[in-house]
Parts: sequence; C-alpha cells; structure tokens
Amino acid sequence: MKPLIYAHRGASGRYPENTFDAFHAALRHGADGIELDVQLSSDHEVVVIHDVKVNRTTNGTGLVQNHTWKELRQLSAGGWFHPRFQAARIPSLHEVFAFAKPTSLRLILEMKNLLVPQPGLEDKVLELIDLYKLEKRVTISSFNYSSLAEIKRKNRKIQTALLYIGKLSDPWEVAEQYQAEQLHAPVGGIDRTLLDQAHRRKLSVVAWTVNDPSAIRRLASWDIDGLITNYPRRARRLVDTKKEP
Repeated sequence: MKPLIYAHRGASGRYPENTFDAFHAALRHGADGIELDVQLSSDHEVVVIHDVKVNRTTNGTGLVQNHTWKELRQLSAGGWFHPRFQAARIPSLHEVFAFAKPTSLRLILEMKNLLVPQPGLEDKVLELIDLYKLEKRVTISSFNYSSLAEIKRKNRKIQTALLYIGKLSDPWEVAEQYQAEQLHAPVGGIDRTLLDQAHRRKLSVVAWTVNDPSAIRRLASWDIDGLITNYPRRARRLVDTKKEP
C-alpha cells in the first residue's frame, strides 16, 4: 500500500511555508494532505504559523499571541522567501478549512502549545472542525501530550498523533497512554522494528520530514503509512513510479 503524501507546511520547499501559495501548490503537486501549524492570536483567532514568534517568516516582530488577528493579517508572510511572494499573508484556520473542504485533502494540525501555553486552543480547533464537518479528515498532533489527551476528552472521534523528536523508547506505550492513533516520528528514528511494533498495535506511522529520494523509497518499501515532505511532487513521483525526481 502506498504511503500518504503530506505537504509539510504546504509545498514549503518551493513556496513560503504555511501560506496559501504553498497550500495550493501542494494540491497541484498531488499531495494527499497538508501538515500545518496552529496557534492563537491575542484575540483568540486560530492562525496558521509555525514559530511562536513572527520574526522568521514575516516582516513583523514579537510573539504571535501578542498580536491581534488584524495585526497579523497586515504582515507579509512570503517576502522573506522571495520578493514575488510579498503579498502572501498568514492564513486563519477558518480560511484553510474553507479551502480544503471541497477537496479530498487530509489535514494534520500541529498545535504549537508546548513552549508557549495556548489556553483554549483545543476548543477553538474542535469548533472549527465541527463547523466544516472535517472530523474524518483531520489529525491533531502535538509535542504537548496533555493537549492530545484534552482533545480526546472533548471528542474521542478525532484522530490524534504523538509527535516526537529522536528515538522515543516504546512510543506505542506512550500513544496508548494518551489514546493517540498515530506516531509522527522523525525520519532518522524509524526502522523496520518500529514499524512492525506500531502496526502490530494498530498504530499508523507518519515520518517527518522526508525530502531525500532514497529515504522516500526506503520508507515506502517498508509500508510506512505516511510521509511529511517539503517536496510533495517529488515524493508523489517516487512513490508512484519509483523514478528519480
């Protein structure tokens, strides 16, 4: 079975991450889904941006949560990548769901609530999932496992994923503790034993971030469930045809 191809923050190898330029490209390039990051503005809008500060990916400064949605909306989220993307803006999750709804795209939402607390983020995300009826197409991931447990407490039907760095000892046991259905593991920490043990326990395994052609081929041959990549077109071609990109 072919792994699902998830575009990491959209097709972020060629377009500014977590913008509609990257999301539209992911769809064009044959991705099965998009991995994106969510957190709250100061006025509790769920916004799509990776870092806790806006400094790296916009022309602004400071913590995301210290800015209103209107202030965040005024920032360029693409000029840092290339001048032709100067007009790109930080999307809201509301807008991303509206875009994804008529497509077949799956969505992985990483909640950025480990380093900086985001009180109420779980409720806001669940409200939007319900509003757009995307319960079956959304997976919520986080390094904050208490937050994953909170999601399950509020809606047991939502798929959750244990996100981790390095090699986690017996990650399936941690997943069971927090009622997660998926392991989102770094590409360097995945081997056949991990996959076999996870699959034996009915856990899906999704690798991040997989850009190297040989790694894509290897993991696909091991029947991994999903690949998160900056280059979805490359991954699609390799998974489908086994040819070099």
